[in-house]
Amino acid sequence: MKKRVVLVLMAAMLVVGVTACGSKDAGKKEEAKTEQKATGEIGTVSIDDLNTTDTQVIDIREEEQYIGWETEDGKGGHIKGAIDFPKSWLDMDIENDAAIGTTMENEIERRGLDLDKVTVLYSNQDVSEEDAQKYQKLGFKNISVLEGGYDAYVEAGKETDQLKHYEMYVYPQWVQDLVDGKKPETYNGGDYKICEVSLKEPSEEYEQGHIPGAYYVNTNTMNHIPGPRAVADYENIPLEEQYKIWNRPKDADIQKNLEEAGITKDTTVILYGTTAATTAAARTAAILKYAGVEDIRILNGGKTLWTLQGRELEKGNNEPQKVSFGATVPVNPDVFYDYDEEMDVVNDKNSVVASIRSWDEYLGKISGYTYIGEAGDIANSRFGYAGSDPYSMEDYRNVDNTMFNYNMMADRWKLWGIAPDKRVSFHCGTGWRASETYFYAYAMGWEDIHVYDGGWFEWHKHADSPRKEKGLPSDAPEKKPQEYFIVKDK
Repeated sequence: MKKRVVLVLMAAMLVVGVTACGSKDAGKKEEAKTEQKATGEIGTVSIDDLNTTDTQVIDIREEEQYIGWETEDGKGGHIKGAIDFPKSWLDMDIENDAAIGTTMENEIERRGLDLDKVTVLYSNQDVSEEDAQKYQKLGFKNISVLEGGYDAYVEAGKETDQLKHYEMYVYPQWVQDLVDGKKPETYNGGDYKICEVSLKEPSEEYEQGHIPGAYYVNTNTMNHIPGPRAVADYENIPLEEQYKIWNRPKDADIQKNLEEAGITKDTTVILYGTTAATTAAARTAAILKYAGVEDIRILNGGKTLWTLQGRELEKGNNEPQKVSFGATVPVNPDVFYDYDEEMDVVNDKNSVVASIRSWDEYLGKISGYTYIGEAGDIANSRFGYAGSDPYSMEDYRNVDNTMFNYNMMADRWKLWGIAPDKRVSFHCGTGWRASETYFYAYAMGWEDIHVYDGGWFEWHKHADSPRKEKGLPSDAPEKKPQEYFIVKDK
C-alpha cells in the first residue's frame, strides 16, 4: 500500500534573545572561551578553546561533507561528536511524495539537541550572522560560532570523524560531475551506469523525468521473484515454490538481467530512486553486490534531493547495450543468507538476528503484508528500527531523504545488541529494508554482515521455524522506539 506523506518544514519557536556564554573561569582552560555579547548577538569560540564534551556542537554544512566527502566548499568529515543539522534544511520547500514525515522540531528532538545548552555552530569557514540567526529562530538560546570554521579546525590537527566507507554514498554534485564528463573523487574513470530504480512498471515517473543519462531498472525483474499479493492466492502453489517467492531471482536470471542492463562486474553503478523507492535501490545494490559488481554507489538523498536542489531532469527512455558480465553469478554469495544459514544465526550466541521492521511487526501485532497471514518474528530477533509501516524507513532518513546520522544509528543498534563484533543477519519481511541497513552497516565498516533473503515471509512458511514470543522480550532495552516522524494522508 502506497501512502502520500508530507514533510512539513517548521521553524516554530519564538526568536529568543541570546547571550553568548561568558569568558572561561580561571583554572578551567578546557572550557570553551567565548566573547561576552549583548543580548541577541552571537558569541565566538576559538578552535583551541572548543570543548566538545561540555558544548553542543552543530555542523551546518551539507550531509556529504559531514560523512566524509571533500568538496569545492571545503574539507570532508566533521568534528568528533558534532551533530549534523545542515542550514539547507531550513531553506528547502520540503513537500513531496516522500515516505517520511517530520518537522524541524522533531529533527531537533531526534538528534538529542537541547535548545538551552551552550551551542557552537560551524561551517567550512566562519558562520555568517544571518545563518546563525536562523538557528536562533529555531529556539537555540546560547549560540556561538567557531572561529575559522571546520577547515581551520582540520588545519590545526584537531580530532575529526567520518563514515569509513563514505564513498558508497555519493551526492548530487558528484553525479552531476560524472554526467558532465568530469572525474569526481574516488571514481576510477571506467564505464559507469546511472540507474533509476522505480516501483512502477512501466515507469511513468522515469520517463517523465530522470537524471540525465540514467537507465530504468524494473524492480520486479531485478530485485525478486514476484508473487501473489493475497494470502488466499497461495493455496494452490506448491510449498517449495512458495519459499522462493519474493526472494532474489535465480542466479542465471540475475546474470541475464545485468547483462541486458549493460552492467559488467567492472561497471561503476550509481543507483537512486524516489524516497519511496530508496529501499528498492538498496535492494538492487544488494543484488549487484551478490552478483559481483565491484563498484556500487547509492545517491544519498536520491531523486528527492536531486529535485529539491533544482537539478535538471531528462525525459524519455535510455536503452542500454547488452554486454557480458565478466564473471559467473554469484561472486559474493555471503551477502544473502538462506533459511539454513539464518537458522544457524538464530542458534548462535555470537550472532544477532536484526529485525528491520516496524514496531508493531516486531511485537507481533501485525504481519505487515497482504500476502503474509501470520504476525510474528524470527526467534531471538532484536529490534533494529525501520519506520511507520512495512514500506517506510523514516528511522533512517533525514528530511531531505539523505541517510540519518550514522553514529546515532549505531547507538540505537547497540542498545539491542546489534554490534560490529558479532555476525549480524538483517531481515525484514522480504529483504528490502534489510538491504538498506546492510549497506549502512557496510559503510560504517562492519564486516560480518548479511541479509536473510527470505525474511519473515519465508520463515513463517516453515511450520517448525522457531518464533519469537509476541510482545517485548524480557530484556528489551526500550519499552518504545525512538521514533520522531509524522505521517499524513494515509
